[in-house]
Amino acid sequence: MPMWAICRNSSLPEQRGLNRRKRSSGFTLLELIVVLVILGVVGALALPNLQNLYASATRRADRDIALDQVARLGADALLSGHGLAIWPATASVEGDELGAGYARRELELPADWGFELDRPLLVQPNGVCLGARLTLIDPRGRRTEHDLEPPYCRAR
Repeated sequence: MPMWAICRNSSLPEQRGLNRRKRSSGFTLLELIVVLVILGVVGALALPNLQNLYASATRRADRDIALDQVARLGADALLSGHGLAIWPATASVEGDELGAGYARRELELPADWGFELDRPLLVQPNGVCLGARLTLIDPRGRRTEHDLEPPYCRAR
């Protein structure tokens, strides 16, 4: 056997060991930086959408709270035995104008919310609502109109 063949064969295990050491597991710094940049871009795109989603869900929940109060007026009037009235903010009402058996009721809206009515919202002592058009105004000034239809005052 030639000498070069023996030397070559004897150094073969060492070469294999060196190759194994070069192929260590893990990530390079460049790969980590690329992944972090991609995560940053995705986060920058997703974060505003998540904030808008949260804000719109909060607005919807606040609107539903206000509409639930209006829908509950019939049951409140029936239980109390007195008619209830909600007047527009622009109207000034004297006690006699409500009529016998009607009590003035205020809507308890979430902070910074407002409302307008096209006419007084009257609920008779038997729980029947006479209907009106309710406009809710959210903190950003957005207006949503709801027709409160008799006899239950549920928003349509």
